[in-house]
Amino acid sequence: MRLTIANILTVSRLFIAPIFLAFVLTDTGFGMTVAVVLMIIGSLTDWLDGYLARKYGEESDLGKFLDPLADKVLTSAAFTAFYLDDIMPLWMVLVIVIRDFGVTAMRSVADERGTPLVTSRNAKTKTFVQMVFIVFALALMWLQRVATDPSIAAICSDILSSTATYYAMLFITLLTLWTAIEYVVKNKELFRKVKNA
Repeated sequence: MRLTIANILTVSRLFIAPIFLAFVLTDTGFGMTVAVVLMIIGSLTDWLDGYLARKYGEESDLGKFLDPLADKVLTSAAFTAFYLDDIMPLWMVLVIVIRDFGVTAMRSVADERGTPLVTSRNAKTKTFVQMVFIVFALALMWLQRVATDPSIAAICSDILSSTATYYAMLFITLLTLWTAIEYVVKNKELFRKVKNA
């Protein structure tokens, strides 16, 4: 099993995630700045590993497994940070994390049986919406902690705890849950194979 540059970049996201979370939990402007930079680096490696794999013909089964797994670990770290910062309810985080890792497990089983899962349009929309919210929330958390004007920090806090933000998170959670149901329904044959294996 050969580790390519693309795969090394993918694996780096697995290490970035806990470091990101540790800096978020420092609850300081410096820590939040480092956390935001780490998230940006993680997001860039997500684009770069795919680009390099395609450019140099280094796409592999290992990469196809690790890439979505690393994405899920990084986004799960962000949503965990939102829960720990009292922005997001625990049940929403659990729905998102369980769905994401459940689908990753399904994808792994499907690949082993030679029937790879195709990412649905709704799942791609879910990923995009999740990332938009993560950027939005992290930007407000960062501004809240580095702002020298207390009124700016208060505005950021009000937005993060607002009804609009709650309903945005609820929409993301329900969309995530819907894509899980969609995957299960569209891949019923996979579960029959697992049961008969």
